[in-house]
Amino acid sequence: MARGEERPTEAGQDAGYRPLPFVVSIGVTGHRSEALGEAAELREQVRAALELIAAASRDLKAEAGPIFAPDAASFQFVSPLADGADQIAAAAALDAGYRLTAVLPFAREHYRSQLIGNGGLALFDTLLDRSDCVLELPGNPANELDAYVMAGRATVAHCDLLVAIWDGLLPRGRGGTGEVVDLAVAHGTPVLHVPVDPAQPPRLLWSAFDPIVVTARAEPTAERPFDRDHVDRMLRALLLPPADPNERGFLTGFIEEKPRRIRGRLEYPLLLALTGIKRFDLRRMRESHCAASTRDEWRCFRTNCASSLQIVAPLDLLEDAYARADGLATHFALTYRSGHIFNFLLGALAVWLGLGAFMAPTLKFGFEIAELIVTIAIITNTQLGIRGEWHRRWLDYRQLAERLRPMRSLKLLALGAPDPPGTPTNPVPHRWIDWYGARLWRAMGCPAASIDAARAGAIASSVAEHEISPQVDYHRRHSEEIQRLDHRLERTGNLLFAATLLMCIATVAMFAFGMHGITRYSDWSILVSAGFPALGTAVFGIRLQAEFGVSALRSQATALALDAIAQELRSQPSLGRAADLTEQAARRMLSDLDEWRLLNQQHTLAVA
Repeated sequence: MARGEERPTEAGQDAGYRPLPFVVSIGVTGHRSEALGEAAELREQVRAALELIAAASRDLKAEAGPIFAPDAASFQFVSPLADGADQIAAAAALDAGYRLTAVLPFAREHYRSQLIGNGGLALFDTLLDRSDCVLELPGNPANELDAYVMAGRATVAHCDLLVAIWDGLLPRGRGGTGEVVDLAVAHGTPVLHVPVDPAQPPRLLWSAFDPIVVTARAEPTAERPFDRDHVDRMLRALLLPPADPNERGFLTGFIEEKPRRIRGRLEYPLLLALTGIKRFDLRRMRESHCAASTRDEWRCFRTNCASSLQIVAPLDLLEDAYARADGLATHFALTYRSGHIFNFLLGALAVWLGLGAFMAPTLKFGFEIAELIVTIAIITNTQLGIRGEWHRRWLDYRQLAERLRPMRSLKLLALGAPDPPGTPTNPVPHRWIDWYGARLWRAMGCPAASIDAARAGAIASSVAEHEISPQVDYHRRHSEEIQRLDHRLERTGNLLFAATLLMCIATVAMFAFGMHGITRYSDWSILVSAGFPALGTAVFGIRLQAEFGVSALRSQATALALDAIAQELRSQPSLGRAADLTEQAARRMLSDLDEWRLLNQQHTLAVA
């Protein structure tokens, strides 16, 4: 277990930016003692490589400036501590000043019994005692190969780079070094290949070096020399924000965002209230109320999914980051949606004011002034939205929040990890959101726990109950609410045009039959026949801009997919299966967000 339990914080109380710790994590996989050369020579080779990586990383941290916390860089080393390469590399990492995390494929007592008689037990006990964090996985002694694959998967999930002390051959069966290397490459994790023959130089293997195709195995086109130049290139791509100046500007904007105590735009909440969708509640306009709801939800998750299952999960930093991103996303969503409603409705009001001048010529000057004020208000609102990037900030912060949320469950499951940033062929973050999520995941470190088969099943059930099911409920509720809103807006617009049609028919009939009242009511006829269509057009414009119907269908599909995953998790599958399912749930939610962003990014705030 970890040397200190994490103290729960009141995340969300201060929504200011909390700089990310600068953490670099290295993992190891490799052959057992009998397949290796001279241990001392290998240990020195690995130590030198780790020191080079640490020196290059410190230089990059100095270059990054205030993006990272001012604390010293932290270097973590993740090792399953098997005799041979795992223990040699772990000892080298301690020599190089790294902190050690032990990921054991079995409960420690059984693992120790496996090491008796092969010379690895004494070093195992020493390394375990010096470990800052110990994760014991539920490996089945009757199926050792699967257990070692599980340990390899957990190692890859918690490292930036994998050191492979390896003969370079393809996998010859389950649980071998070659399989773990393939897993790392498929996940977009760079591999430092240290050959078992000391005469051969180390090489870097990373699919980002060959971004044209997905590198499935050790292809020469994806290999580079292990030297300072290529290490710098690799670490810069992993550790620093994207080079694109726009993305760096967006990240700077996120860092400098100030918390809003009051959400002052009322148009969208009032629309929901007027259409009978959701009661207007002034408490929702206060940031403190929303922050308290977030704290309560995370406290419930911690209690039921971590504390009760005796998992020391480093969730504080994640909770703070999620609360900040979620609060900002909610603020800008409300601001942007309200801005659109403001423009459409005031556009209709401008038409009515223009007609009012015909109905009351003596008040024409007043109506003209009012129309001028309304027009200026529309233009000002639009310019504020464009310059303030309400739309882009809403989309960015919502994507960031929903990228962060499932990380808490993936962290508890120990084997799971978010999909790598970038693209499958080039796993390098191209957007600041992807970079921030990847660095925060790494900064969280590894959970500390002793997980047996029963506890693995309990974790899966808890994730279903407290992570996936609330998202199912949200999407179902959102789909129902948004469908009702869409139907009621459609009905309102249709009624306005129907009223216009009736007025036109009545006017034509009065003219046709020579009714004297037509002159008396002609002004009102003009007002209705011109004003109602303007208002109806505004209503339909609100519907079209928000794509309520499409949003409802997308939420329905997401709810169905997530519910199927939750049902499977409730059956208490193995830890590996639970991690697969939770990764798929995170992937499904992000896919929903990608579709949502693609739809909404076309709908920028504009006058017309």
